[in-house]
This record gives sequence, structure tokens and C-alpha cells, in this order.
Amino acid sequence: MKGLHPLSTGLRGKLAPESARLAEARIREAWPFAVGPLLARRTRLIRFHRGRLVVGCWELTAIPSLRLAAEATWPTVQERLSRAFRVHLSGIEIVPCDPPEPEAPARASEDGLKELLLAWRKGG
Repeated sequence: MKGLHPLSTGLRGKLAPESARLAEARIREAWPFAVGPLLARRTRLIRFHRGRLVVGCWELTAIPSLRLAAEATWPTVQERLSRAFRVHLSGIEIVPCDPPEPEAPARASEDGLKELLLAWRKGG
């Protein structure tokens, strides 16, 4: 690319334009809608950068087929996401990534009897 470009086109994180950060957050929240429930269990949005969705997959054997599927279905996905999130999407990239960290189990109360008594007092 020749010529001058706005600095905001290369910025990420806290320095990225507010609209790009908001679009990325909205897509991240609605990831199962964006890619469907089957892919949502195997992929995650790494970032939304310069109009491209960078999608991570931790199942390395699935990446080649995901890339082919993404290429074949891109026009449909692009239109759906552009309409739903009001963003311009120019492409999608499938990259390897680490699996998500397991969710922390709910912390057990240190004093279950005390919590039970407090709940009983509030109710009665």
C-alpha cells in the first residue's frame, strides 16, 4: 500500500477506534449466532482487524476444512454479519490458537451453615 494512511487503521486494543472495538465486542458476544453452534464450540474470535475476522481454532486437524468452508460460505456469512452488526467485512482468516481456559468451578461457601441461616432469616 502506497501513500499516507490514517494511524487508526493500524491501531489495536485500547488505541483502536471506538467503532472497531464496539463491533468486535458485539461479534464476540454473539459468536454462536455469527458462526453457528457447531463452529462456536471449536472456534473463537481472535480479533476484528481492518475489516477482517481473524478466527482461532484449537483443533488443528479441522483448520484446513474450516478454511475451505469459510471460503465457500463467505458471501452469505459476510452479508449476515454486515447486516446484523453494521460493519464492513472484507474477509475471514482461520488461524490456530490455544483452547479456551476451562471455566472456574463455582466456589463453595466456606461456611454453608452460616449462608443457610442468613438465607432463612431473609426469607422469614
